[in-house]
Amino acid sequence: MTFITLIIYTSIYLGLIATSFYVLTYISAINLKQKPYTNKQSPTVTILIPAYNEEKSIKATMQSILESDYPEEKLEIIVIDNSSTDQTLKLAKEFKKDFKGKNKIKIFTEKQQGKGYALNLGISQAKGEIIVSMDADTFVEPYSLKNMVKYFKDPQIMSVSPAIVIHKPKNILQRVQYIEYVIGLFLRKTFAILNAIHITPGAFSAYRASFFKEHGGYETENITEDLELAMRIQYYQYKIENSPESPAYTIAPNKFSHLLKQRRRWYIGLMKNMRKYKKLFSKDYGDMGIFVLPIAWISIFFAVFITLFFFIKTILDIGKEINFLKSINFDLGNLLNINYYFWERLAFLLFTNTIFIFIIIFILIILAYLFYASKKLGKVSGLAINLPLFFIFFAVLFGFWWIVSLFYMIFNGGKVSWK
Repeated sequence: MTFITLIIYTSIYLGLIATSFYVLTYISAINLKQKPYTNKQSPTVTILIPAYNEEKSIKATMQSILESDYPEEKLEIIVIDNSSTDQTLKLAKEFKKDFKGKNKIKIFTEKQQGKGYALNLGISQAKGEIIVSMDADTFVEPYSLKNMVKYFKDPQIMSVSPAIVIHKPKNILQRVQYIEYVIGLFLRKTFAILNAIHITPGAFSAYRASFFKEHGGYETENITEDLELAMRIQYYQYKIENSPESPAYTIAPNKFSHLLKQRRRWYIGLMKNMRKYKKLFSKDYGDMGIFVLPIAWISIFFAVFITLFFFIKTILDIGKEINFLKSINFDLGNLLNINYYFWERLAFLLFTNTIFIFIIIFILIILAYLFYASKKLGKVSGLAINLPLFFIFFAVLFGFWWIVSLFYMIFNGGKVSWK
């Protein structure tokens, strides 16, 4: 067995173990449900909306949360303009002026640019027992907030994450991200059962205000401040829950350069924060420390290695196959015509390849994850288009994002800006 083959089969083996473990974990807790608060019992909630040059979406985001079915008298909204250079601040003020319950909406300006600064200003002004960070390009269902808040009945719960979904995907990149996010719904809930969530998305996550009072606010210089906060919560051995019945729709990058910058920031931030909280890799942190985090990093290594290997191998194999077909005078010009020999040879090459069989198994697993998401969200749209695009492009994109991030981390010291 060659080294390459060993790496590939090891990755498959670990993938099957991890998948089986997560599925069994979910099944073991499938009947555990939390009942919502009554309106009288509901804690007060402050929604923080930091905004920088979000004139295209700020009003729709504010309208989205105002349409929540959460008790109106217990909901406060704070918009923090982060020194925008467009009409964001003006539009937010106009919206407050026109809204009948305008006293419920507060607007502040933070001159120091950076999401962490804006959120910390909002925290200092918030009156709610629960504080929710909400991106200015995020939209939620009326029931999303109430479904999240109910988990705070458990006093050990310090944060609750939602079901993040891509809002109206249009081009190929957004469609690939759409499937990526939807697949992640199952894993996020499973991680919650294991108390192993280590990322609370900034788009729409809820926290106890008491945690900020005791352990401080967001790290202002951290390029992934939401990730750092989640790790800090885990570090102090509190719990983070997930509410798959709380959709939060976010606008995904629609250009390759924007998406690359986003993932580079995410992955470098992940590496830096993992180094900061390396103590989480310990039996003291249960399943997260001894299984979830180690498997996650091993999977990243295999993903990068195998992506590079298969990319190079595919190019070489295509070249060999074309040369072989030429050697037997195969008419490549009529490749699209029905040629039983060609298709029989293709089927033989695929179905006699053990790795291809395992790929089929993982595709079936992904379909099961999508079924779970459809049960929680009500509908997963555009699968006929989005799913094939995901299978074609995601593995290559994921490997490429990590290669670029590792390059920046090694040769540039991981110096990237938030934007």
